[in-house]
Amino acid sequence: MATLIKTKPKNRTKMTVREYLALPTDDHCQTELVYGEMIVMPKPKPKRNRAIFYLGQVIDRWVAYYRLGMTFFDSDMVLDEIHGLVYAPDLLFIATENLSCYRDDTIFGPVDLAVEILSPSERPYLQQRKFADYEAYGIPWFWVIDPNGDEPKLREHELVDGIYECRSEIVGADWFSPGLFPGLTFRLPPLLTGDIKAAVKGKAKRLM
Repeated sequence: MATLIKTKPKNRTKMTVREYLALPTDDHCQTELVYGEMIVMPKPKPKRNRAIFYLGQVIDRWVAYYRLGMTFFDSDMVLDEIHGLVYAPDLLFIATENLSCYRDDTIFGPVDLAVEILSPSERPYLQQRKFADYEAYGIPWFWVIDPNGDEPKLREHELVDGIYECRSEIVGADWFSPGLFPGLTFRLPPLLTGDIKAAVKGKAKRLM
C-alpha cells in the first residue's frame, strides 16, 4: 500500500524536483514525487517484475530493430519541474524524434508511451491520479495492464484532442496490436509467463 510521506515540516516548502532526484536510491521501495509530496511504495513482487521484464523485451526488440527510439524501465519521468511532479512508469518509450527529452540521464516528459502494470495492492485513486496527469501533460499513449485475476487485461489509451480515448481493451488470450507500433502483435498469457515465442506472431516472430 502506498504511503504519503511528509518530507518536510509544514513551515517549509515542499520537496523540489532537484531535491527529489538527488535522493539516494532505496533498494527496498519505489518513490514518486506528486506535487512536492513524496509517495513511497513497496518494490514490485517478483511476478510483477518478471512481467515488466518480458513485456520490455518484446517492446525493446521491436523498437531497436526498426530504430524507433528508446525504451526505459522504472525510470523517473519529470513532468513538471515547477510543481514538483515526477512519476516512474514501469515501462517508457521515447520516439527518436523526441529523444531530446532524455538529457543528463534524466527523462523530462512527456514520453510517447507510459505503461503501468498493476499490483494486487494497487489503490484505484493512485491510478486515477496518474491517468489524469498523463492526460493533462500530454503523454500520447498510455497502457494499463492488470495481470491479476483469472484473465489478464490490457487497456490502451490514446490521447485525442487532449483527452484519453480507450483504443483497445484486451482480455485473456486476445491478440493486441498497439496503435503506436504498427505490425507488432502479442498476447498477454504466454508473455507474462516468459514464453515470448508463443506470445507474438507475424513480423515479431523473427525478432524474439
